[in-house]
Amino acid sequence: MSSERQDEIQWLLQEHGNLTVTELAKRFNVSEMTIRRDLKNLAALGLIQREHGRAIYPPVLPTEILMMSMGEAEREKSRIGHLAATLITEGDSVILDAGTTTLGVAQALTTKCTVITNSIPIAGVLGNRNEITVLLTGGEVQGKNFALVGPLTRSVLKGFNADKLFLGATGVAIERGLSTANMLESEVKQEMLKVAKEVILVAHSAKIGQIYFHTFARWDSIQTLVTDSGLEEEIRDKLNSMGVKVLLA
Repeated sequence: MSSERQDEIQWLLQEHGNLTVTELAKRFNVSEMTIRRDLKNLAALGLIQREHGRAIYPPVLPTEILMMSMGEAEREKSRIGHLAATLITEGDSVILDAGTTTLGVAQALTTKCTVITNSIPIAGVLGNRNEITVLLTGGEVQGKNFALVGPLTRSVLKGFNADKLFLGATGVAIERGLSTANMLESEVKQEMLKVAKEVILVAHSAKIGQIYFHTFARWDSIQTLVTDSGLEEEIRDKLNSMGVKVLLA
């Protein structure tokens, strides 16, 4: 009976777009707890999306959720991604860090290469491009950005030798380097840095000057910064004097 009810729930959601748990419980004359179990099963199969006491159809894909989080900076991040993608040459082995700006790199990437990533959305974008070989690290899924983190992620990364790493950061500051608010993310980024020959930081100019909980890299680890034209000239000059090449999208 539960499988039949779940099929009908899916059909109803296709028809109405979204329905609350209360509405579904009344329609099927079952408890809200029963409906929540049904919705949990349907969501686990990727057939619906659960959100604040309601179910939504069609389900929102991880890539779409991450794109939503770009907000007003979406255009600049897309430009950064397109410029950064031109730095990849045919045959490169590339690590794409998780994040909205690195997602922009993936969306622009058409060069034949091998991509290693800890980002489910990036793997989704590149997975159907025949010229690109995609390797997903595995690990614990972080819900906010669908990044894979933890011991398994770090262990997998240790085995690679990458030509280029496209790195993201939550905070970027001259005096404190690159930082993030999440230690699990920090640890994965540090492992990426160890296995890449060349490191390219991709960051929106709004992040410059921000400092977060943990610094995972200093500027001597970074060869290139790809950002937008909002970067202050004084900051650009300082980075150039530190040996960091700055490219403006």
